[in-house]
Amino acid sequence: MKIVFYVGFLFFGGGFLIGFGQFTLYNGFGNIFEYIEPNNVKYTIRIDTVNQSERYIINYSYIVNSKLYNAKDMFYSSYIKETGKNIERIYYNKLFPSIIYVEDNYLDIRRSKINMIVMGFFFLFIFLIYKFADMDKWIGVYTRGEYKSSRKK
Repeated sequence: MKIVFYVGFLFFGGGFLIGFGQFTLYNGFGNIFEYIEPNNVKYTIRIDTVNQSERYIINYSYIVNSKLYNAKDMFYSSYIKETGKNIERIYYNKLFPSIIYVEDNYLDIRRSKINMIVMGFFFLFIFLIYKFADMDKWIGVYTRGEYKSSRKK
């Protein structure tokens, strides 16, 4: 039973740390990292239909310091029309060129916040169960007492 909790701690704690790292890298705390627009961006757009909504899957390729980088992003056509987002303009992180955002970093900051909140909530939930729940009682309830009888022998 403890293995399940440890796997949960690793999964949800790791997810929270990834979200926190993305939030930091996309300048969620202020202008820590410098983002630059590459000069030679090539992109291909693939249109896909999901739940009767068109979405654009965009593959970007750009060169920084004579090294080719590839990135991928997905937007629904309704979002592009509502916000007037220019999907041709990308910016890359000067220290980590593989990290990009399209036109503005609002959406990426929002995604990382949602990731941090969801993973943090489930981490807290599993931690509280681990810390304060009576494990022997609940194992006994779900195994119909077989667990307690096997421990007495």
